[in-house]
Formats: sequence, C-alpha cells, structure tokens
Amino acid sequence: MDNNRVMLLFSGGIDSTVLYYWLINANYDVFPIHINYGQTTYLGEVSAIKEVTRALKKYNRPTLFIDVPGLRQIGSGSLVGEVTTNEYSFDSWARDEFFPNRNMILISIAASYAFKIKINKLAIGVVGENSYTDTKSSFIQSIASTLYESLSQFEIIAPFVDKSRETVVNESRRLNVPIEKTFSCNCLGDRHCLLCNSCLDRQHALEWLGKQNAF
Repeated sequence: MDNNRVMLLFSGGIDSTVLYYWLINANYDVFPIHINYGQTTYLGEVSAIKEVTRALKKYNRPTLFIDVPGLRQIGSGSLVGEVTTNEYSFDSWARDEFFPNRNMILISIAASYAFKIKINKLAIGVVGENSYTDTKSSFIQSIASTLYESLSQFEIIAPFVDKSRETVVNESRRLNVPIEKTFSCNCLGDRHCLLCNSCLDRQHALEWLGKQNAF
C-alpha cells in the first residue's frame, strides 16, 4: 500500500475542510469521500464541497459521492429532520442534533472502500471540545481496533480530537482555509439555521477570522 494515500470523510463543513488542507500541507494524497445518509443538510454539504474543491483544483482528486439515503430511517435527531426542542440552549441542541452511531457507520463505509482500493489510512475531522460520544479519542481508538479485527489495520488520522475548537480556527488561519465557503449546519440544507451548535461554532470562527459568510 502507498503510505502517502489517505481517505478523508468530507462533509464540506469547517472541521473536515480544515483537515483537508492540513492533510495536503502534510503531503498526503487525499481521496475525499462524501456519504449521503439521508441528512437534511445534504444539498448544503454538496454545494460546499464543490466550492472548496474548486479552490483545491491542483491537488484535487474527485470526491467520491456515496448514496445510502435510506439510513435516515434508522437515525434520529435534527440531521434527519427531527427537531423536538423549543429551547435554544447548547445542551438541548446537542441532544437534538445527535444522530446515534453516525461516525461508526460513516467510518465503516469509508473503510470498506479504502480496503478495496488499498488505502490503509482514514482521516476524520472530529474535534474534542464539547464532543459527542463518537468524536472522542477513546472512540477513535476503539474503532481502529474494531477495523483491525474485522477488516485490516487502519491508521485513523484525527489531529483535532481532544483539541479545542480554537485549535481548528488557528489552523484555518495558518493554512488559509476559505471557511466562508464551508457548510456546517445540523438542521437545514439550503442555508445556515444559525441556531444549532454547528452553525454557532462556524459563525464564531468567521467572526474571529474577520470573514463573511458565503452561504
């Protein structure tokens, strides 16, 4: 296997976009993959991916788009259109945004394709601050062990796990990432709702960097 190749789970959001630039800066040959699992944010994600990859044209391998929209039937939360809260607190949004087991599902799909094309590295833009259970370092370590038992040995590259969101913003500044082109919402697909935690994190990042929203 070519040790320089890595498969990136790419949503078009801030975290995966900054990771894309981070991987290129580290001289990886990046194979981006986007998975449509029936999320309400699908159209916004695809639009952002097109904008971001246009800026990365000279490094760009085509993004592989995988469609498994029926997965929304087994999921829950705002990502599949189930918004139950009438409150706007961080904790209530965190509960309503959570799609159970999402990262395990997405990593498993990406790992299957990576195995097929002989790539043994997977990259995922999980951030440790205010994490869900499937974005923590303990989860990343356990899923790597599971993949080793079920498929093959994979290195999971997650440089922002257990780091603060400020780390991601600082990396976006260092790498000159056009985060205004990203789409990070857990509720809508045609615009940012500016209520969910992902929207607020993105808006704060734009403000810190003095950038304007492109979506």
